[in-house]
Amino acid sequence: MIDKKQIRKDYKSQKQPTGIYAVHNLKDNKMFVGTSKDLPAVIRRFDFTLKMGSFPFEELINDYKSLGEKHFEIKVLDELEIKDETEKEIDNELKTLEEMWIEKLRKDGVTFYNKK
Repeated sequence: MIDKKQIRKDYKSQKQPTGIYAVHNLKDNKMFVGTSKDLPAVIRRFDFTLKMGSFPFEELINDYKSLGEKHFEIKVLDELEIKDETEKEIDNELKTLEEMWIEKLRKDGVTFYNKK
């Protein structure tokens, strides 16, 4: 018999890839950049919410609807190698890494849906 509680427990105890992701408007070179402690889950969620038109940034949804799915890509920009860091240390590392990526992308001419 399958022990569903054990399966859930095992899943929750696994370390998921952690890092920086982006939803990239390839036509206008505009991005939504974010951090996640579970990159596969956040990418699936954003793919779904874009297709359903329920993304929290109206400008991005409008561009997605007008340009079409083929002009957008959801991608991982960077992953953290997690060892024995605390949650607070991970949060700080993610914030720093995100700021570094925004700075780099801004220099490359990228504009942002969610960053000033």
